[in-house]
Amino acid sequence: MSEKINFLAGTQQSFRDEFKERLKYKKLVNFEGLIDTWYTRFGYGVLTDKYEPAVLINDPSIIKQFPDFANEISALNFVTDSFVKFRKEYLEKINNSTLGFPPFLDGLIPKSGYLDFEEIYGSYLSYSIIKYSSFLESNKEIKDFSSFLCVLTENLLEQLQFFPVTKSGYVLSRHNDIKSTGLVIELAKLDYNLDFNKGELVQSPDFQCYLELAASNGFFVDKNAPWRMMADLDSTAMKSQIRSPNASLSKEQMADRPSTRRTLDSIYRVKTHYDDLFQLQDFVVKTYNEIKKGVPFLSKIEYNRSTNKRTKKRTFRPEAAFLSTEEWLSLLISVRFIELGMLQHKDFKATKEEILSISRIYGIRQALGKLGEVCSLFIKEIYVP
Repeated sequence: MSEKINFLAGTQQSFRDEFKERLKYKKLVNFEGLIDTWYTRFGYGVLTDKYEPAVLINDPSIIKQFPDFANEISALNFVTDSFVKFRKEYLEKINNSTLGFPPFLDGLIPKSGYLDFEEIYGSYLSYSIIKYSSFLESNKEIKDFSSFLCVLTENLLEQLQFFPVTKSGYVLSRHNDIKSTGLVIELAKLDYNLDFNKGELVQSPDFQCYLELAASNGFFVDKNAPWRMMADLDSTAMKSQIRSPNASLSKEQMADRPSTRRTLDSIYRVKTHYDDLFQLQDFVVKTYNEIKKGVPFLSKIEYNRSTNKRTKKRTFRPEAAFLSTEEWLSLLISVRFIELGMLQHKDFKATKEEILSISRIYGIRQALGKLGEVCSLFIKEIYVP
């Protein structure tokens, strides 16, 4: 790109022009060291090596704030350490050359970082409960918990791929924020949908140095938000930071160390599929209770033969009933298949019966593990080109 190009996606009035502008940025901005989480690596940071959705453990000690220059912002401890090293090297270059900061990144001060996954997922789930309950509360087919489950399942068939309710489904959805991985640092607060500022940044004379120094310190730069740095889990630099940031190791010693991904999966993260049953139960029962609270009874017309009259009668909705563990598990299996768009899979019925059988013989945790394994194979099909 020898001449400056204006990227105008996000400002166009017609879908055609918007598509053309978005495609222009996608095709022309291709520097080594960029990661494209929109089109090619959209599961980055939220999947284990075995394609299982995972989230950070609930342990404040693994999160670290940026000293001196951004005390209110944080990331995973080894990501923070890597960024501090990167920033120090960049400032040294500025002091000893004509190099400056790329547009919008003055001072390389983090503007946002780690977000607590449980908080953002909890808020989303609360919103989903209100959304579903307000939509269903006046449905006269819902007379009790059993009829509610039938109506809810019909709605979930239509909505789950777009509005998942399990933790595993949410992790991979557009509603999740990648900053909940702890792997992300953003150096500006700009609109992700406007390409003009992105173009200004990537075409600046200082961008290449920013990109190269980021890579040498174990970071990608996000192609679709170039003010965002993301830990490169396969880089040697990040591998050295995750366990021994101050140690000087030989190439042989580095080769013997576990990969950043393996360390992340074994120490920093937990798989979500073991929590999905509880989260589904919580969602279903709370949604029904919201319906019952909003419209506790229904009015229906009944005919009395002895008086030959029709009278209006109120039917109160009873409390939520308890399902058996197997009934809940059966519902969960269907929900996860719907969230992944796999309900019509030819092996659905056989797989469902296999998981239920495992639950009867070995217990619920083993069954949840099997469900997670099955779903990871589907996820691999979806996410691997």
